[in-house]
Amino acid sequence: MQIVFVGILNHKPSFCTVCKKSITHKHKPKRDWNVGGPLCSDCYVDEMQKYYDLSVKQKCVICGIEKNVPDLWEPRYQWEMKGLLCKPCFDKKETENEKLRTFCNLCGTKLGFIRYDPKKHWSIQGQLCRNCWDAQKAKNDQ
Repeated sequence: MQIVFVGILNHKPSFCTVCKKSITHKHKPKRDWNVGGPLCSDCYVDEMQKYYDLSVKQKCVICGIEKNVPDLWEPRYQWEMKGLLCKPCFDKKETENEKLRTFCNLCGTKLGFIRYDPKKHWSIQGQLCRNCWDAQKAKNDQ
């Protein structure tokens, strides 16, 4: 009795559809990639990376422009924001934050080493110089 293994021991050489290299292990591409044949491991990883990078998009939290996630920036933790920002919005927010940290919010003078944080019930953003802080305290605590 003779046993015939059909297809198991048949080792026809296979070639990658993209780079035309001879391959021993065939990777089957996804339907969405529009590649019609087996891929080598390098081309499979490249196609997978290309597809997922293009398919993952998000909108900027401030302006709403839709961009790829690698092109968006994560806001700094001090800004207390959730989501991602595009580069122009990130730079704008960075300059606003720098202005709030280096200048008095009421009179606009440059702050030195000692800075004063306003009390929460004053509803003032940023930091204050000593004169403005004293004036706000006298005005609000009467």
